[in-house]
Amino acid sequence: CNCRNCRWIRENKHPAVMTVSQIDNKNDDSSYVISVKQVNSLLDTLVNSSDYHRVFIFCDAEIKNLNNEEQTEYNEFKEIGFLPPQEENNGKIWYPSGINMRTLQIAAANTMLKSIEEPPSKVSFIFLTNNTSDLISTIVSRSQAFYVPDTKKLSYETDFFKRYFENYPVFNKTQALDFAQSLLTYQNQNELEPVYIIDCLQFYLTELLKSNSQNKILMTKIIRDIEKLEKSKNMLKTYIKEQTVYEDLAFYFAEN
Repeated sequence: CNCRNCRWIRENKHPAVMTVSQIDNKNDDSSYVISVKQVNSLLDTLVNSSDYHRVFIFCDAEIKNLNNEEQTEYNEFKEIGFLPPQEENNGKIWYPSGINMRTLQIAAANTMLKSIEEPPSKVSFIFLTNNTSDLISTIVSRSQAFYVPDTKKLSYETDFFKRYFENYPVFNKTQALDFAQSLLTYQNQNELEPVYIIDCLQFYLTELLKSNSQNKILMTKIIRDIEKLEKSKNMLKTYIKEQTVYEDLAFYFAEN
């Protein structure tokens, strides 16, 4: 909204919500990286306690003119009531993107490891990235990774495998191979990417999770299965054959 706190956040001037990038909250001349000096200055601010819960958001960012696709996304946020960061007088705006090891290099990342592992009271560090592989492993291992959907509206087809989940969470072991083969057949007949097939399964289970929010036992099971689906996507990235991934997934459902 237009309250003081929200205005400060949009202008990146809020003392408790701070964006950290190669252009934000700088105290040196390095224009392409988040520097060690910049990180040390940030950590110095944590020495003092605060009544606020302080949030530090690490990302890449630039001041730029938007292309047509970016402008469309920008306008969609406005249409649903979210006010993006303030526009510059020349029409350019502050625009974020996922951080990577080019911007947050090893020396700066290592400087903050202790604070990430044992952050002061009421402090959160957020690393905005397209993929956890874009961050050094020592930060990832000290963090909790969670998926943030983008603004693109995707459609997921789920009807083709619903019959296998009619009695979920019970999954018929005798149907495991049939389930794996049906996924492969559906993929080939419709010329789909295997990751899309897994995404459809994740979407189906996510919707199931929403509709069973009062059933804690079932929710735990669904979350575990969604995590397994994420591992299946990682298997695909290592060039394991789709059929092998589908069979591994099918027998997982049958045994769990």
